[in-house]
Amino acid sequence: MARGRAVLLASEDLGALLRRCRRVVVRDGTHVVACPSERLIQWRVLEIVLGTPYLPPPEQLRTLFPTLRVREGTLALPLGLGSAEEALGTCAAAGVPVIASRIRYAAMER
Repeated sequence: MARGRAVLLASEDLGALLRRCRRVVVRDGTHVVACPSERLIQWRVLEIVLGTPYLPPPEQLRTLFPTLRVREGTLALPLGLGSAEEALGTCAAAGVPVIASRIRYAAMER
């Protein structure tokens, strides 16, 4: 990029923007904020909803994911630069019954 020249990328795919841009503009409630991509990446959390009634014992989940947090009936796994697909693959290999998952940005939630 030439000095003094900026390029604007617009996308609904935040993951793609984080890979391509140093700063990303996001909406936080009613505010619009320009954040460094590195900060947003640190906030990435994979939320996993498990199928019942066959829930694995908590010790098994802690062994698989030491940084795991349980919140509002979902498992929250801080990802950072990690891969959601890899985490879900680990669940599948261990027989953990995942019925839904989503990426959240934890520090942005109120």
